[in-house]
Amino acid sequence: MKRLSLQLLTFALLALSTLATSCYTATESTPRIKVDKEEVYMPTIEELVIDNNFSHKGCHTWLEGKAFTSIEDALSPMLRPEGNAPLYNSGLMGKTFFYKGYKEENIFGNKALVYLLYECNGHTYSYYTGKSIKEIEESEYTPLIPSLIDMDDVAMARSLFVGKQLYILTNHWYNLQGEVIQGRHLIAVDIKAVEPGNSVLPLAIHFTDDRGIEAKVFITTKSSTYTQMLTFDRLFTYQNPRDTHSEITDEVWQAITENRLLLGMTKNECRLSIGVPAEVNKIPTYNGVKEQWLYNSGAYLFFNDGVLEEFRQ
Repeated sequence: MKRLSLQLLTFALLALSTLATSCYTATESTPRIKVDKEEVYMPTIEELVIDNNFSHKGCHTWLEGKAFTSIEDALSPMLRPEGNAPLYNSGLMGKTFFYKGYKEENIFGNKALVYLLYECNGHTYSYYTGKSIKEIEESEYTPLIPSLIDMDDVAMARSLFVGKQLYILTNHWYNLQGEVIQGRHLIAVDIKAVEPGNSVLPLAIHFTDDRGIEAKVFITTKSSTYTQMLTFDRLFTYQNPRDTHSEITDEVWQAITENRLLLGMTKNECRLSIGVPAEVNKIPTYNGVKEQWLYNSGAYLFFNDGVLEEFRQ
């Protein structure tokens, strides 16, 4: 009996030891689950300037007298003459439309729908929203009348940018007559004026570069987090781009600002000069692998060991 009891005791101790060891081993061998922190998007200074100053609140917050400038000569088909108001075919370019409140009409016994009222040259014009006042308030609705530019946005842009030196990110410039011209990018420009733009991009930013060339670009007042349009943060920056590319020689940097290519440029320098290619191909050769960049414009670049050795621009 003693021998049996001793055996049982030994077996029990071994079992406890094994169990304890197993638990310890399991704890140590369980892999730690890493939970990646959700990437938080941090807006740029340029995006914040737009987000913080151009609120685009719904039209239910508008005050009577809010001004809009017509950039079309004829009356927008979206505006309906009220009373004896004339239906202008010309003469409205540069004229001011003032917001005069709204009226509600009950169509065919349904809910009352809102018409926004504008006054120009002493005549009243209405814009049909298709919404009730409750729906307008809940959705922060703002009408889109391409021919009318909100002068509050123009005034705000003037206060923010006129008299400032900014760095332009695009070479797609317009002269003061509105014709497309070849400009430079990544250079300093002095902002001279902000005027009503066009039916797609409501602001025109006028500037002068260091060579005395006067030009303008058109922008929207929304930030690029909400739209793919040409926004301020895509066209301008407050920071000198040259400061972040000190490794680039002055000769190459000048070529970059003029959208020119030079043999011996790196891939990064080429991207800065003419942008990202539409297609990249790897081409095997007797000396290794060449890289070919293709652009929608018809331009092509060949790199050997990351250095530009042939191109057509």
